[in-house]
Order: sequence, then structure tokens, then C-alpha cells
Amino acid sequence: MHSSNALPDLSGRRVVVPGGTGAVGEGVVRSYLAAGADVVVPTRTEERAEEFRRVLGDAATDHLHLVVHDYTTFAGAEQLAEEMERRLGGVDDVVAPIGGWWAGKRLWEIDESDWQNAFIGLAAAHVAVLRAFLPRLNARGAYTLIVGASAFTPVPGSGLVSMEQATLLMMRQVVEAEVAGQQRVFALVLGPVRTRLVDSGDPDWVSAEQVGAVAVAASAAAAVGGLEIRLRSQAEADEALAVLQGDQPIRTGAVVAVSTMEPKNGRREDLLEVLAELAPQIRAEPGCLHYSVHRPRGDADGPLLVIQRFASIEAFTEHSASVADQIPRIAALLATPPMPPTLFEPVP
Repeated sequence: MHSSNALPDLSGRRVVVPGGTGAVGEGVVRSYLAAGADVVVPTRTEERAEEFRRVLGDAATDHLHLVVHDYTTFAGAEQLAEEMERRLGGVDDVVAPIGGWWAGKRLWEIDESDWQNAFIGLAAAHVAVLRAFLPRLNARGAYTLIVGASAFTPVPGSGLVSMEQATLLMMRQVVEAEVAGQQRVFALVLGPVRTRLVDSGDPDWVSAEQVGAVAVAASAAAAVGGLEIRLRSQAEADEALAVLQGDQPIRTGAVVAVSTMEPKNGRREDLLEVLAELAPQIRAEPGCLHYSVHRPRGDADGPLLVIQRFASIEAFTEHSASVADQIPRIAALLATPPMPPTLFEPVP
């Protein structure tokens, strides 16, 4: 998808990449170095720093600044931010591919160590970095979280990862509301990624350097406010670059669809069974952010309210097409013909 020649010029930009020595972080670091930025990569040991320099090879120019420092605590992240101000005079961008995978236990099987390491530790590291660096960012810069699609797709046996990643997406939304347009806060939500450690050969997987290219484009796109950008395929990566580079309009914001369903006498349980059957399919759709069915409080026989939230009107349109063949089945269980759902969008 991209080469270094296609990257915008970020000469003079100062970028911190906590988690940059990881497999995805490597692609981010390579892309920012190729764009001419000064890139700070904190690492816990001198040995790991030297190993990362060897991994980068010729890409490890004198714009790479490897710093031995533990940024995962509030105090440690604050000290790192202060050191960057002293060394480089400030920070323009932060890209945070902080994290790792955890698997093997169902939620009721985890112990306190699992909880602390896979949820508390990783979430705390993200909060530590954000609180230390966000107030220091140059107004033209961007803060970019990198998370996995497990944030909205539950993974049995890896529930702590799904929970922690979902927490980070909500953190971005909260921060976006709190900065009120004064800073740009992005989230890159990844599907499978080809890295030096994992290469399935599937041509639709994005590469670590493609993730980096999108992060660079977000930094350079000063006119684009913070976004949640999904990078689960080559098509989504191409679309993200087109949006950030101004070649394609930004998709509309999230859409909430609300439907009221009055079941026929004696068919309520049948309707609930159909809705429950469709729930996993709908929740697995790429643009679906939420799906739930509600009843009036204290009234087990009242109408049902179906609330769905989609990432964009385009995602809702795709959803409507995917469930069109189910409408006659649902209609047969309703007291009145089904009406199109009422659509709501965010108030600016």
C-alpha cells in the first residue's frame, strides 16, 4: 500500500512511541523515521535497545532516540515526558502501541495475578502515558492509541484483553469529549497484522508498516480531528489513508437505530428467540458498535425496544442489506407491520 516515498514530510516533528520495540511498534517507528521525524522509543533495558537497533538496521538513523526508561507508572511516564522536553524541546505526537496478548482462561478462572497483569497493568500504562504527554503536545500534533479489534469482538479465553482494549476505546472517546477540539486523539483498531514475527501470507492482512503509514498520515492531517480508524483489511487501510490525505470525505459519525416491536399475542417468546438468534451475527458486523433488546420496566408483556449503534450511516446501510431476508420472518411475529427504525446522530 505504501512506500516511504508516499509518506508526508514530518521533518522536525518529535514523536514518542511507547511500545515501539514490539512487532507492530516497529512498523510505526520505521514509518515515522522514513517521514523524517525524530522518534523517541523508551525501553526498559540497554540490551533491548541495542537489539531493536539491530532489528531496524539501516532504518535506525540518527533521528532514532532509544531511551532506557520505565514509562508504565504515573511517575515514570511523567519523568519521561520531562526528559523529552529537556532533550528535544517538546513533543508533537505520541503513538501508543502498548500491550500484548493474553490467553488461556475463562473469566471465572482468572486469578489476581492475571487481572493485575493483563488488565490493570496495561490499562494503567496507557493512562500514565496519556496524562503525562497529552497536556504537553504541540497543538498541531496528535495522540494515537493502537488497539485490537478484540475491543468490540469478545474472544473466549482472552476476556481480559477484550475488556482492556474496550476500556482504551472508551478512554479515547472520553478524552475527545474533554479536550473539546483542542487536541486530536485517534485510535487505530487493528485486525490481524503481518509483522516480522507473524506472517500468515494472507494478502488481506495489513502490515506493521501500513499501520505506521496511517499513524503518520494522522499526524500530518492537521485539518482532521480525532477519529476511530479501523484497519482490519487492506481495503480499510486504503480508505483510512484516502480520508487522512484528503482524497476521500470522512464518513459520517456514529448512527443509533431505534426500533419498537409489538409482538402478536402468544408470539412474544418466538420473537425474542429470533432476536437472540440474530444478535451474534449483528454484533459481528464490522460497523456494529452495539446491539441490545429492551422491555418496559416492570412490564414483561410490553413492546420490545431494539437499540443498535453503528459506526456510520454506511455501516447501518450495509447492516440493513445483510438482514433484509430476516424481515418477513420478524414481521410474521408482529402485531403491526414493521416500520423502519428511527435513526439518531450525535449532536455537535
